[in-house]
Amino acid sequence: RNCTFDELVEAYYEQCVGLVDGGADILIVETIFDTLNAKAAVYAVNEFLEDAKVDIPLFISGTLVDASGRTLSGQTGEGFYASIRHAKPMCVGLNCALGAAAMAPFLKRLSDCAECFVHVYSNAGLPNAMGGYDDTPADMARENVEFAKNGWVNMMGGCCGSTPPHIAAIYDACKVYKPRPLPVLGPPRMWLSGLEDFKVDADTYNNCGLPFVNVGERCNIAGSRKFKRLIMEGKYGELMDIAKDQVEAGAHVVDINVDDGMLDGLAAMQKFVKMAVTEPDVSKAPFMIDSSKFDIVLAGLKWNQGKAIVNSISLKVGEKLFIEHATLLRKHGAAVVVMAFDEKGQAATKEDKVRICKRSYDLLVAPPVCFPPEDIVFDPNILTIGTGIEEHNAYGVDFIDAVKTIKEQCPWCKISGGVSNLSFGFRGVNVVRESIHAYFLYHAAIRSGMDMGIVNAAEMLAMDDLDEDLLELCTDAVLNRRDTVTEDLTEMSQWFFDCKTAKKEGTAPPKRPRFCKKQPRVIFDWEKNYVPKVQTEPPLPASDFARDHVPNDYVYDGLDTPRVVAARAKRPSVETSQFADLRTTWTQKPDTYPAGFPYFVRGRDSVRSYISELFQTRITMYDGAMGTMIQKHKLEEDAFRAERFKDWDMLIKGNNDLLSISQPAIIKGIYEKYLVDGGSQLIGTNTFSSTTIAQADYKMESLVYELNYDSARLAREICDEVTAKDPTKPRFVVGAIGPTNRTASISPDVNDPTTRNCTFDELVEAYYEQCVGLVDGGADILIVETIFDTLNAKAAVYAVNEFLEDAKVDIPLFISGTLVDASGRTLSGQTGEGFYASIRHAKPMCVGLNCALGAAAMAPFLKRLSDCAECFVHVYSNAGLPNAMGGYDDTPADMARENVEFAKNGWVNMMGGCCGS
Repeated sequence: RNCTFDELVEAYYEQCVGLVDGGADILIVETIFDTLNAKAAVYAVNEFLEDAKVDIPLFISGTLVDASGRTLSGQTGEGFYASIRHAKPMCVGLNCALGAAAMAPFLKRLSDCAECFVHVYSNAGLPNAMGGYDDTPADMARENVEFAKNGWVNMMGGCCGSTPPHIAAIYDACKVYKPRPLPVLGPPRMWLSGLEDFKVDADTYNNCGLPFVNVGERCNIAGSRKFKRLIMEGKYGELMDIAKDQVEAGAHVVDINVDDGMLDGLAAMQKFVKMAVTEPDVSKAPFMIDSSKFDIVLAGLKWNQGKAIVNSISLKVGEKLFIEHATLLRKHGAAVVVMAFDEKGQAATKEDKVRICKRSYDLLVAPPVCFPPEDIVFDPNILTIGTGIEEHNAYGVDFIDAVKTIKEQCPWCKISGGVSNLSFGFRGVNVVRESIHAYFLYHAAIRSGMDMGIVNAAEMLAMDDLDEDLLELCTDAVLNRRDTVTEDLTEMSQWFFDCKTAKKEGTAPPKRPRFCKKQPRVIFDWEKNYVPKVQTEPPLPASDFARDHVPNDYVYDGLDTPRVVAARAKRPSVETSQFADLRTTWTQKPDTYPAGFPYFVRGRDSVRSYISELFQTRITMYDGAMGTMIQKHKLEEDAFRAERFKDWDMLIKGNNDLLSISQPAIIKGIYEKYLVDGGSQLIGTNTFSSTTIAQADYKMESLVYELNYDSARLAREICDEVTAKDPTKPRFVVGAIGPTNRTASISPDVNDPTTRNCTFDELVEAYYEQCVGLVDGGADILIVETIFDTLNAKAAVYAVNEFLEDAKVDIPLFISGTLVDASGRTLSGQTGEGFYASIRHAKPMCVGLNCALGAAAMAPFLKRLSDCAECFVHVYSNAGLPNAMGGYDDTPADMARENVEFAKNGWVNMMGGCCGS
C-alpha cells in the first residue's frame, strides 16, 4: 500500500482543524471510492470533535464508479453504508462518477436502507470524448426530479460538469416535492459488511436451516492444520483458496486468526487481510479479526474496509483496559466478541458465565463506552465434553442454559462460541464431531438463542442428517443424560477408525456397535398410580423390634446363643480386667430423666426414634479422629505395653486399639474432649482394628472381646457423666467397626487376581465377635466405617444383622464409605451410588462418607450420595490432604469453612472429622 490508515487519519485530522478554524458548519467526507479511506476520515473527524468538545454534523458521500453499482474498492452501496454507519452520519448519499439517470437504481437502494437523511449530487451526465459534460441545466433537472418525486432524498446538488444554473434548474424542478421522511427505525440489529452487507436478523439462516451465523474456522491456525502449514510457508495465494472455499461452503463470516508462537502475528495478520480484501470471492463476506493480542486485532482492522467483528476482548485485563479497548473498537466501527473471562479466570459454570457477561454488558452499554448492544457478541466459553472427567460432562448443557439467561439479561446482544471446542475429545472422527455439533447447535440456537459460532461450514450436518444411534448418543452427551455416554461415543469413534483402516487394507469392516434408542415400556396401574411417600424416618430393617420401635432394654446377661457364648469365652477375669465388674446390663431407671424429646433414657426410649427426631431437628456432631489425638501424647513402646503387656514377644507400638486396655485414662480423656470441647453428641469407639483379623498382626486375637468391651464401656461411662450435666443433650456411644487389613475383593498377589487372604465367612465371624464386645460394653449404635472394599462391608453388615437377630434387639446401623481419590470410587472400584446400592438392603439408618479426602474434594461425591440415599446422610472428612510429612494442615477454621457448604446445601444430618481432625 502507498499509505497507511494512521497516515490518513493524521492528514484528515489536520484538514478538519483548518476547515473548522475557517468557519465550517458541517463536515462532509465525499467522493468515496475506497471505504477504508473514508473510515480513516471518519475516525479523524470524530477524534477532532472529541478533542474540540463540539457538535459538528457529519455528511458522508460515496462514489459508485460504474454500472455495477460498486465503489472502486468493490463495495455495494449497502456494503458502503454498513461500513460507515457506526459514525452516525447526519446525511449519507452518492456523488460523482455517474449521471443522474445511471445513479437512480443505486440511490434508491441506499435510500431504502439508510437510517439518516439522504443526498445526491450527480455529474452532468457522463464525460464526452473531450472530458467535458454535455448535460444542460434542463437535462440535469429532468433526471434529478425523479429522485425528488420518489421521495428518495433530502439534499440535492451537482458534481462534475454542473454549474450554478444547473443547481438552480434542479431546485426549480424539485421544490414542489416533499423531502424524504426519516424512516421508522426497527429493532437494533447487527449489520456487518465485506464487499456486500450482511444483516444478522430474523431472516438469517445457515446451510443447515438453523437461525445461525456460520463463522468459518478454516483461516484459523487453531482450526486447520493445512492453514497453519501454508501460512508458516508463506503461501498466501493458497491461503486465499482456503478462504474462498469456506465462503462457498456456507460461511457467512470468515474468521482470521494467525496466533502462533513461531509466527510474526502482526505482520501475518496485515498481509493476510490486505490480500483477502482484493479477492472478491473472499471479501464479499465480513471478516472476524481474531487474536488474543489487541495490537494484532487493531492492525487487522486498519486494513479492512468493511464492518468486521473483533474476537476478542475480556475483563481478564481489568476494567480500565477493558473499557479502553472497547472504546477504541467502537470508534473503528467494529462489532466485538467478549469472552466470559474476568480477573479471576475463565467461566466454566453457568453462574459464572452469566455473571461475567452481565458485568461486561453493563460496562459496555453505559458511558463512557456506549457500545451498541446489537454489536456485542458474548462467547461464554464452549468447553469440551466427553473427556472422561465427570466435571466436564455438564459443559454442553450449562452453555445452552447460560446462553438463554445471558440473552434475557442483556437485550440485543449476540452469543457466539468456538463450536469445535465441544468435541475435542473425538479429534480425527469428523462424523462423530459434527454429529455432536449438530445436536448442540440445534438446541443452542433453537432453544436458547445462540446467534453465531466458529464452525467448519463445509462439514456441518443438519439434525436430519444424523444416524439414529449417533443422534441418541449425542443427545445423551450434550444434555448430560447419563455418565457412560463418553465410553459409548469412544467405542463408536473407534469403529469409524477401524472402518477407515479396513478400507485401506481391503479387509471387511468391523461390525458397527449397537446403541439403540430407548423404547417405551409397558406401565401397569399399580405403577402409574403410585403416590410417592413422604418419609418421617429412614426405611426400617425387617425385624419386628425395628419396625415396632421397641426400645432396647440394654440387658444382655441372658444372651446364650452359641456365637455369643464363644465370643464371651475370651472375656478376661475380673482380676485381669481394669473394671471392678464385667457387667453387660446398661439399662437406666425410667425416671432418670423427664419423658419426651430432648431427653433420653436407656430401656425406656427407642434409640431409633430418638435419633430420627434428633437428625431432623438439627445437624448433629459426631467426633473426630482418634489417631490424631493419640499422636499428640507421643506414646512410645513402653506406654503401649504398660505393666500387663511388658513381656509381649513382639513390638506393639501402633496398636492404638490396645490403649483402651493399657492406657484407658488417655482414651477416656479423648472421648471427653470431643464430648465437652468439640460438642459431639455421638462418639465412635476406639475399635477401628479390634477384630481377630486385624489383631493377628500383633498376636492379640485373644484380646478382641476385651478391646471392644473396654473401649465401648469407657465411652459409655464418659457419655453418661457428660449427659448427667446436661440431660437435654444425651450422648450416644457408636460402636466402630473398621474395614480390617485384609480385603475380600482385591488380590494381594499381582500375579494371581483370584488370590484372597480372607473369606466372606471369616470376615463374618470376626465382625460378629466384635459386635458382641461392643454391645456388651454399652454401645447404642453400630457403625461400619471407612469402607474401601464393599464386600468387607457386606460381611460386616451380615454379621451385625445376624447378631441383632440372635440378641432380639433393635440397634441402629450406620454405614460409612471411603472414596479413595478424585475418581470418586472406593479402592475396590465402586462409585458412591454403587456402594450405596450394595449395602442398601441392610436398611442403614444413616449412610455417608469419611476419610481419604478433604471436605472440598469430597463435595461432589457427597452431593451424589445425598441425592440417592433414602436414609440420613453423614460426613466426616479429613483435615485436608496429608502433607509431605504425613500430617494434616487444615486448621479448625479451614475445616469449618469447607464443611459448612455441606450444611448450607442441605446434604447432611450428621458431621464430624476424620484423619487430622
